[in-house]
Amino acid sequence: MIPVEADPILVFGSVLRALRERAGLSQKDLAARVYCSPSLVSAIETGTKPAKLDLVERMDTELSTGGALSSVWPITAGGTYPSWFARVAELEGQAFKIHEWELRIIPGLLQTPDYARAIMRAVRPREDDETIERDVTARISRQQIFSSEDPPMAWFVMDESILHRPFGGPHTMRDQLAKLEKMSHDTNVVIQVMPLNATSHPGMEGPLRILEFKDSPSVWYTEGWYSGRSTETRDEVSSAMTCFDLIRASALAPDESMRVIATIRSEHYGPADVD
Repeated sequence: MIPVEADPILVFGSVLRALRERAGLSQKDLAARVYCSPSLVSAIETGTKPAKLDLVERMDTELSTGGALSSVWPITAGGTYPSWFARVAELEGQAFKIHEWELRIIPGLLQTPDYARAIMRAVRPREDDETIERDVTARISRQQIFSSEDPPMAWFVMDESILHRPFGGPHTMRDQLAKLEKMSHDTNVVIQVMPLNATSHPGMEGPLRILEFKDSPSVWYTEGWYSGRSTETRDEVSSAMTCFDLIRASALAPDESMRVIATIRSEHYGPADVD
């Protein structure tokens, strides 16, 4: 029996190594050409770190692969997610509208690396640092959709309690809230805060995400402990969209939401010092 590697990150690393060796380059040679460290090339080839897309594209050019690495790169993102979320992560990159309600934490598409790291460390206390760092990289890389040529319209509603829950400590929360303020200036991003005294909405049922596409049915997704559920059944998606409409109708307006976020940041965590 010939062993077959099933971890997508290791598969990608093996492909990269084969293409590099075919080109007659050492890890140090390739690193110099794509402007990264030899240790990063080694980590990608051994599957200990996923590669970011911009780096993969430079590798494609230097190795004259015809775009082969970029074509298979998406499997590395899917491989770092739980099975119930991998499909949703892939669909995010194809959606032209994203609607998300959260009552637990800042949505992943809006998180800073430090905040994401603090969340993962809190909910996975026995996980090794290497795995945590891999998953932080995967989560933050999802945010590349906002810098694409045709970014999605994204509408986020989050419960006010999230803003008072200092994952990572005051410095991490200060930078996280500052990022929300900065992203709110993007014309394709809307952020609303659900005030603590708002109760006439269906949001307490749990988190909710709806992805809309130009040429295929919409998908809704929700999750819980070690599980998630998504469907594109028309009646369920319609019902979920109605719930989201009621949720955002109960939330503060975007401008007022930013004033609340800025006030909480300055009063509880200090002035912003991030770009």
